[in-house]
Parts: sequence; structure tokens; C-alpha cells
Amino acid sequence: MKPIWSGHITFGLISIPVGLYSAVESSEHVSFRLLHKKDLAPIKYKKFCSVEDVEVPNKEIVKGFEVSKGKYAVVEKEELEKVHESVGEGDRSIEVLQFVEFGALNPLSFETPYYLAPQTGGEKAYGVLRDALNDAHRVGIARFYLRTRPLLSALLPGQKALSLEVMRPFEELRDPSDLPVPSSIKKSAEVKMARMLIDQMSTEEWDPTQHPNEYRKALQKLLTSKRTFALKKGEEPEEAGKVVDLMEALRRSVRQAPKTAAKKAASRRAGAA
Repeated sequence: MKPIWSGHITFGLISIPVGLYSAVESSEHVSFRLLHKKDLAPIKYKKFCSVEDVEVPNKEIVKGFEVSKGKYAVVEKEELEKVHESVGEGDRSIEVLQFVEFGALNPLSFETPYYLAPQTGGEKAYGVLRDALNDAHRVGIARFYLRTRPLLSALLPGQKALSLEVMRPFEELRDPSDLPVPSSIKKSAEVKMARMLIDQMSTEEWDPTQHPNEYRKALQKLLTSKRTFALKKGEEPEEAGKVVDLMEALRRSVRQAPKTAAKKAASRRAGAA
């Protein structure tokens, strides 16, 4: 893996050189392309004005922010650049602001996971921080800049690697107080029995490999039985979504198949002559 960002973890007087790596394998994500059923050509999207019903070029499109229901404020590119300038670009550091117990964090705040690995000279300090966080059962709350955006994140220790979880701003999470849920229940016999069942079903470690993506497995089985085809040149969508590995492999095989068939046909003709 190649780092998508490099900098330092900083807290107190400690500075650890690290690289940031994506923790998600995009090729494992199941997605599809939309095709025209008649000729199996990819579907493309055009930008139309909802009033004039005409296609609008990119140079005539501006960004609008909905300030209230049905009312928008237009924001120009130059104005957005000034907003970025006002928050600054930050230095290339993951600044740890504080350490807290993991249970103090709301898992719903977790948005995007990354791995952190030490760079040259930071191996020992990296290992010390990882092991110390594991021993203390603590996580770090940190702030760093990624693509000019200041992000709040959680620095999480694993048995092997440190990870960095970008967190959603608290304003984006809805307040659950309006949900129709019961208040705390006293320790009745039912609660005690439920606790006993939880204890019996509890394990020391969680093994995610015991719970693979069943939908993806079923989809792969389906795809192996399907007839495949290659898209014509020039029909590739501009913003095509990635598909499962199997489909990519099948497409590459189909593209190469005509060349192989042509060579065999030429060989047969030469033999006949």
C-alpha cells in the first residue's frame, strides 16, 4: 500500500513521522453500472435546467446552499476559496488534543477509517504509543488537515497498527431523545436473565473472518453463470463506479478474447494453405 498522506503525530513534545493509508478495500465494494437494456450501452447523465428543460454546460453552473426550505444562497468559487483560507491549510501533523476512554465515544460518529504506519525513524516511538494506548485502554482525539479540510479524528490502538478514524461533527448526529424508546428499566428478573444470556454468548475476541460478506459471495456465484460482453470504445462512462473484482477480470478476459480468436483463425488459414 502507498500512503495517501504523510506527516507527524504530535502530542506534548513527541513527534512521530507516519504515513496515512486507506483502510478500506474499494474493490470489495459491490456496485453496478446502469445499462440500456436494448443495446447494453452505458447510461450517462446530463445536467438539465429544471425550468428551461435544456442541458446546461459546466461553466454556467454555480453552487447553491439551502439556507431554509426552498431558499438558496449562491456561493461563488472565489468565495469558497476565501473560506478555505480563513480556516487555514494547517501543517502536516495529526495533533492529539486529549486522550479519553473508548467508551466515551459514540460509534455513530465514526465516518472514514485509515491506518497509520511509522515512517523512517519513527518505528520505536510508534510502537511505544500503540502499546501505551492499549495498556491504558485509551484513544486519542486529534485534529489534522486532509485536502485543505480540518478534520476531527480518533486515534485508535490495535494489536498491530494504529488507526485513525475521521469523525462526523457532532452537529450532524440527530438527538435520539425524540425516539419512542423506554426509560431505564430496573434490575428485574428479566434483565438479570438477559445479562446471564449475554455473558454466556460473550467471547474474548471478535473474529470478523467468521462473518464474510454473504451478499458478495452469492453475487459472485451468480456472475460466474452469466454471459459477458465488452463495452465498445468511447462508451465508457466518465464517472464509472467500480465493480467487484470478478467483473473486472471477466471484462479484461472478454477484451482479450477477440485478439486470441483472430490469431487462431489466421493460423488455421495458414495451415489450410
